[in-house]
Amino acid sequence: MNRRQLLRAAVAPVVVAGLVAGCAKPQPKAGGVEVVDPGDGPATPTASATPSLPPAPLTGVPAGTASVATRPAVAVPLRVSPSTSPVGLDAADLVYAEFAESDSLHLTAVFHSREAAKVGPVTEIRPVDIRSIAVLRPFVGYAGGPTGFLAQFEDSGLAGVTPDDDGKLFSGSYTSTAALWRAAPKDQQPPTPVLDYATPGVALANRDLAPARQLTVTVPGGPPMVWRHDAAKSLWTTRIGKTTVTAASVVVLTSEYRTLDVRKPSPRTLPSAKVFGEGAAVAVSGASGAKGNWRKPGQEMVCNLVGTDGDLMHPQPGNAWVVYVPSTARVTLG
Repeated sequence: MNRRQLLRAAVAPVVVAGLVAGCAKPQPKAGGVEVVDPGDGPATPTASATPSLPPAPLTGVPAGTASVATRPAVAVPLRVSPSTSPVGLDAADLVYAEFAESDSLHLTAVFHSREAAKVGPVTEIRPVDIRSIAVLRPFVGYAGGPTGFLAQFEDSGLAGVTPDDDGKLFSGSYTSTAALWRAAPKDQQPPTPVLDYATPGVALANRDLAPARQLTVTVPGGPPMVWRHDAAKSLWTTRIGKTTVTAASVVVLTSEYRTLDVRKPSPRTLPSAKVFGEGAAVAVSGASGAKGNWRKPGQEMVCNLVGTDGDLMHPQPGNAWVVYVPSTARVTLG
């Protein structure tokens, strides 16, 4: 079983620059409430009767319990075709999506603040998984992979498990967050925040903000991915395979795609998004959309999302999807 622990500490966010690459402000910790006696005595600090919990690092929403805020994340790669019915995605705090071969999607679901009794179908590890989530230091449940990809996973210092390592953690092509958390090394740390979430009254972007009801991503040769805003729930919805999923925010990153030649265990080619670098970005959150840019210098760096004025974007707290699209894709807001 590969349970190497992360050897390199994740680099904290640095410059103001894009979603998947740089700097995310630390979340303030909840404190007590100072009650002032109207009499002659000095102010007496007292604890709040209902103290608030710290925000979960990957959603900005108050954690359900104190133990949730301090546990590590777990991650699962999924392969989804138009005929697949994936499960567990709405419990994920973050989902990274790559357009894969044969009209399929390769997804990386990251769980931290919520449980999923069933997640899958679990698929092989790919470079996009490693490069997107290494900074989060999750424990990964995956279904093996090509020899070269397994070597990259080993080199990343991430810990993980496959059905060959421990079949009890999987049921066919599925697993659960509870099983993965039980198997995770006990000294793993909670994930690094990757988005600078809005506080009340703060807009998604300072400039070029527009009302948005629909986000459409069209990649040549495949069906469009259409996200629609549900005003009643203040969420964005789409179909992934045969399953409807929701997100508080959706971020689309234009990335260079290249073709990888895989030789072992069986020869094939597959597309792969380049996660490092910089490029154009489009984000929707709440009923608003904005264009900007992203920048992620390296594997141990958070990807920053910035508006056209160069300031960080501020999506609403909640779960988020990050979609990597090739430069040939068309991304439209409506």
